[in-house]
Amino acid sequence: MLAACSGGGAAAAVVNGSDITEEEVRGLVYTSEDLPEDEFTRLLDIAVQWTAVADAAESDFGIDPTADEIAVEVDRVFSDQGAGLTLEEFLEAQNISEAGLDQYAAQLLIGEQVLEQLEADLPAATTEEANQLLIDDPSAWTEVCSAHILVATEEEAAAVLERLEDGEEFAALAVELSLDTGSGAAGGDLGCTSPSGYVDEFAAATLSANIGEVTGPVETQFGFHLIRVDGRSEATTEEVVEALADIRLAEAVDEWYRASLTTAEITVAEQWGTWVTEPTPGIVAPVG
Repeated sequence: MLAACSGGGAAAAVVNGSDITEEEVRGLVYTSEDLPEDEFTRLLDIAVQWTAVADAAESDFGIDPTADEIAVEVDRVFSDQGAGLTLEEFLEAQNISEAGLDQYAAQLLIGEQVLEQLEADLPAATTEEANQLLIDDPSAWTEVCSAHILVATEEEAAAVLERLEDGEEFAALAVELSLDTGSGAAGGDLGCTSPSGYVDEFAAATLSANIGEVTGPVETQFGFHLIRVDGRSEATTEEVVEALADIRLAEAVDEWYRASLTTAEITVAEQWGTWVTEPTPGIVAPVG
């Protein structure tokens, strides 16, 4: 798509047989005066990837946004992000040219239509799969709201428990004593999150603790924890089905985009760098 608008000049890159000229790359920004070489390479990388993605979208799905569709999308982008600016002010503030905005709008349209195509081809997530995930890895699908006090020894933990039993406040003791100074400053509060992000012993305790009661001491590699779980909720089967569908779609999109970049025939002018596909597709700037 970008190459189809070629205005001549030296080729900075070639994508699937079509030139992307230096003039086109510089024409993506509002002003290209004194454009640093590293910024030019970044813009060239964007132009190469946009072109490869547009080619793949057309060849794989017949997606090819029309000028009218792009104009409507440009209007939408400007309406959403313009914040009362004139178009000229918006372009200057974003350092993007009208041609660059057109290309950006086209990519948004392509991305949306690719997403629809990939989603339509995915197998539907089932309640059976969701229920099995809830059985196999409950911590990944549970949210706990918890707080803790971390101390170095079991004896110290026992002393904290005594003070709690004598009526001292959990939050005050966390501020005073917890070795986890981050949560300690917040009264031990760890917020609400999946226990899968915690070490195994801590996660298991948050899943089994009685709500509102202090559990522990629980030993982990960090020391001894006194844990209070203030709330716990497990995802429903329907929520897991929806999450599983989202995960599959994200994986499919990532795979398609990567394939569109790794299978394209791309060469870059030596002065601007080298096109690589590993570990991540992109232009590596020349040394020095």
